Amino acid sequence: MTDSERGDDQWGVWRGRIGASRKRRDERLPEWQENVTARKGVLAPLADTTSTINARTNAIGVNQDWPLTKAKVAQLYSQTPEVRLMPRDDAFRPAVPIFGRELNDTIQAVSVGTTIEEVLCDVVNAAGIGGVLVSCDTRTEAREVPVIDPATLPPDQQMAAMQGALEIPTTTVEHPVDIRYLAQRISPSDLLVPSDFTGSNYDHARWLGEDGRMTWSQAVNAFGLDESVKEKVLGRDKRMTGTSLNTDSTVYTDTDVVTYTQLFYWRHYYHQDETNFKALQRLVFVDGLEEPVINEPYQAQRRVGDRLVGVTKNPIRVLTLTYISDDSLPPSDSSISRGDVDELSQFREGERQQRKHSIPVRWFDTNRVSPNTRSLLERGTPQGFIPTNGPGDRAIGEVARTNYPPERLKFEDNVKNDLTEKWQVGSNQTGAFASGERSAREAGIIEKNFQRRVGQEQDKVSKFFLGIAEVLAGHLALYGTFDLPDELGQNREFLADAFTYSVRVDSTVRLDAEQRIDQLLKAWNVTGQTGYVNPKAIVSEIWELSGVDPSKVVIDPQPKPPEPLKISVSTALELRDPIMLAAAMRTHQAPTPDDVSAAIKLLNSLAGPGPQVPPPPPPDGRPPAEIVQPDIETAPRIDRRAEDFGA
Repeated sequence: MTDSERGDDQWGVWRGRIGASRKRRDERLPEWQENVTARKGVLAPLADTTSTINARTNAIGVNQDWPLTKAKVAQLYSQTPEVRLMPRDDAFRPAVPIFGRELNDTIQAVSVGTTIEEVLCDVVNAAGIGGVLVSCDTRTEAREVPVIDPATLPPDQQMAAMQGALEIPTTTVEHPVDIRYLAQRISPSDLLVPSDFTGSNYDHARWLGEDGRMTWSQAVNAFGLDESVKEKVLGRDKRMTGTSLNTDSTVYTDTDVVTYTQLFYWRHYYHQDETNFKALQRLVFVDGLEEPVINEPYQAQRRVGDRLVGVTKNPIRVLTLTYISDDSLPPSDSSISRGDVDELSQFREGERQQRKHSIPVRWFDTNRVSPNTRSLLERGTPQGFIPTNGPGDRAIGEVARTNYPPERLKFEDNVKNDLTEKWQVGSNQTGAFASGERSAREAGIIEKNFQRRVGQEQDKVSKFFLGIAEVLAGHLALYGTFDLPDELGQNREFLADAFTYSVRVDSTVRLDAEQRIDQLLKAWNVTGQTGYVNPKAIVSEIWELSGVDPSKVVIDPQPKPPEPLKISVSTALELRDPIMLAAAMRTHQAPTPDDVSAAIKLLNSLAGPGPQVPPPPPPDGRPPAEIVQPDIETAPRIDRRAEDFGA
């Protein structure tokens, strides 16, 4: 039997599921609040002492959560990568640059990077789990539109309609005026996960939800509420009672709000007639009302025949970095290391008490000290002169002070090593120098293992980012207004499922300019000569990282000229050979007619009034019509052979 067939009790079943999830979540809330408070540097008195760690400000002595959280978040996500699309079908290849640009622009517009940074703080420090709700918000207005398109009417009826003789019936439709896409963080204190879910892939959970709140005007637009229920649903923000990670409840006393619970569940779990495993149902309860205000198929999905298009993932995206067997609410790094941080704070408190109570105290011999000297000693004038009769080393002395046990300093080092192992963030990763001597080989092994472990968590963050991108892509496919090629205009709604989504390896971690340039140059040196690489993009990025606008210095590559010939000429007659001259002309090594004319003019100017150089022969090889100097003969040979009889 499905929930829709249970009669009046169907919503009680759902409220029971929500209550069980909320109870399990709220049991962890005090621990999460303690983690957040400790990160801010404030902590309650220690359990085994009667004093606070710092009585004046109640601040903890050693705040390890602050630097470790900042370092861990920066290692996992320090920049928003660019999503790359790979078409599943070549028919959608023309849409790659258009849809890819639209998707990446939307990711920047909705500040996905900022949202992920907020969620990582939840996961690393507060609760070990965080969530994001990806949605599309529209504003519409009622407009009267014709029931039929006037352009489809016969010409005479179109003319009559224009003249007012024919009235075309109209209907009222909601016309979208504005649209925005949202990727909003869900506080762990608002996130709802089924109490019986025990996995780490939250897309496999039967449902996911959130507790939320909005103003009355928002609720009217989002849920269709009217004035008849305003008094029932409008009330104070429940976070005033301490159900938030922020323990300062005074920040939630601004105005009355509408409190609601929103769920998205996979229909095939609760609807026997559902034929698609990716179909989602949206369910919204508002506090003060018995019936849900929204119970409908998820509007960001559309059925085209047997196929479901649009958003095919749960719009609530959940991130965790750790899996605890059969526990869907894993602890955060701060929770795991809380005992170590408290112990380290106790050590620091001991050091403070040592400094406080080990104040130098002097003694004096009443039999050797005069009344005036005794008065000076009792007043305790700092650095004052004490008169004595003779040497005062036996009359005045200092009471021995207790020393701080050196083994406690060793304990502090052990605690810090434990923190490094649990967080996998050492001094070097936080931007500080590590203490102690280390060999280069040991440092290399440590860094290699660190990169392996942090790489696993970076991969989870990248998949979380891509999940958000895919849900945004589903909304863009259904509601986007960007232009597509004519051959794809009819297939817009299939766009989201037409691609696979990926990001460049380690693209979520920012490199400094020098590291990035070195990375580009190494890749170029290996692949630049293969013929499969367009170097313009690499050159442009190198110039950009160097602080120069690429558009001002980078040009399109010019075609490479043919390799020059290696020509050896023994006589001028060889240059008149057609084949040799053609080869030289092909590589732009042959003289042009202008070059020959200029050379003749140069030689004649150097020769002065004497014999002149004849002009070049005509192209057909015939002798010139006139010889300027008929008496010129070939110079006599210098090397003469015997068989030529000395000629």
